[in-house]
Amino acid sequence: MPEYTLYVDVWLLRLGCNFIFEYLLLWATATITHTPTKPSRLSLGSLVGTFHYLLYLLAGLGLMPFYGLLRFLPLVILVSLAMIFVAFYPVTWKLLLSVAGHFYAIGFVAAGVGMASAYVFGGPTSPQFAVGTVVSILAILLIAEVGWGVVHETIANRVYRVPVEILCDGIQVHTTALVDTGNHLKDPLNRQSVIIVDKSVLTNLLPSELTKIIIDLGEGKLAAIDQLGEIRAWQTRLRLIPFSSIGKNNGLLIGFRPDEVRIGGNPVPGHAQPTIAVHPYSLDPDGEYMALVPPILVESALAVEGGETNAKTTSADI
Repeated sequence: MPEYTLYVDVWLLRLGCNFIFEYLLLWATATITHTPTKPSRLSLGSLVGTFHYLLYLLAGLGLMPFYGLLRFLPLVILVSLAMIFVAFYPVTWKLLLSVAGHFYAIGFVAAGVGMASAYVFGGPTSPQFAVGTVVSILAILLIAEVGWGVVHETIANRVYRVPVEILCDGIQVHTTALVDTGNHLKDPLNRQSVIIVDKSVLTNLLPSELTKIIIDLGEGKLAAIDQLGEIRAWQTRLRLIPFSSIGKNNGLLIGFRPDEVRIGGNPVPGHAQPTIAVHPYSLDPDGEYMALVPPILVESALAVEGGETNAKTTSADI
């Protein structure tokens, strides 16, 4: 019986590189096709592929049977479909075909580049598969970025999306905001910056009668503004904020002065305390963000050391 020397560190490196390859391949496919999934699902799908690779390595050394079966093309396709199913379930057949098409297209190109690199760096008799896998990983990132801007999109989503907390009358709401360089709105009374927020985010915070006025105003019923005087508890908070956008000139948004605003966990300093403008409709059809925050407010919040500055609204701010 032949004897084998197994280097655990080498095997772990190969399996680890394979797992990363499978994960990035599924991740790139999900991002390109805009198919919803979770990191945990992508990890499970990657484990399916890596487990098949482990069995293939063991069978290749004669440590287990079925070497020919494990490299049989129909079985390899079934394993890849199992990876896709685990990572993206549930999906429709139409979406499954789209996901599989992108998965195979990216995978074949990246694997081909990796295989070529393995033989170039290692030679015909001793290919460097670990090097090939690393090159395959880099190829996935390059293909995804050049073809679809996946890496750029992911970085943009990380950099230009910030968590925002709004506190008012003891009620706190959380949302995700897009850092919008085009948001130049100012509170007409104190010239402070304005954060635009979907009405749906503020449902539990706004008085019910104010919510109705916002809806009426969004439908073009300007007479609803006359009813603002009836909301006496919020008289010192309420604002009317003029705006212009594509297809709409001289529009009006109802705004209010909150007690405190936190961006990225840090309070906005009192001298920069923003006004919240309530948008009657969804800002993003995909629901990735529900508010628009100007960059200057993000800078102000990040400049607060330790997040300990008191951002409460003072009488001078009203």
